[in-house]
Amino acid sequence: MSTRGTTKEVILSTAINLFIKHGFDQVTLNQICKEINVTKTAFYYYFKSKDELISEFFLVDNLISNDDILDILSDSDYANQAMKAMEIYVKHIVHSGVELTKEFYRVHFRSQIPFDKGKSSLLGSIIPTLIQRAKDAGQVKNPASAVDLHDSMCCIANGVCVHWAISNGSFDVLEESRKRFENLLIVK
Repeated sequence: MSTRGTTKEVILSTAINLFIKHGFDQVTLNQICKEINVTKTAFYYYFKSKDELISEFFLVDNLISNDDILDILSDSDYANQAMKAMEIYVKHIVHSGVELTKEFYRVHFRSQIPFDKGKSSLLGSIIPTLIQRAKDAGQVKNPASAVDLHDSMCCIANGVCVHWAISNGSFDVLEESRKRFENLLIVK
């Protein structure tokens, strides 16, 4: 198991793959444990429930890769850098698919877990700085603070992703998010 990651990573990866393949409601904890040969006790050491697996999978810090960082830094426009950083979350949603995205939002709605705006994440600490640099460079015309703009971008991303999931992926969520981010920031 150690060649594939830590026990927690293997449980998470295996569970997500099973959810995608069979559907969230059809996968049991027993199936997950059997698939990777761990006990339920081991499972519960890392996760309290299947819902917690979904929440963990969508944590912002679990989404960013070295390629994402290089893509962000390859753009010299700070406003584009901020939007590309925000789009990492949206790309992850698209890659996860409509059904897993619906489960993620269902977990939050049912458990009344507020959406983390990523302030404690790597991206959450970088995006307001990029927005401020864009404002200073005249690339963003919205007079709101960089922190408020970042919060609004997070709300927009979640709103667009919920709408995308509800409409069964009937539109390009990345394109729609980008358009909304540009409208908010008043990018010129």
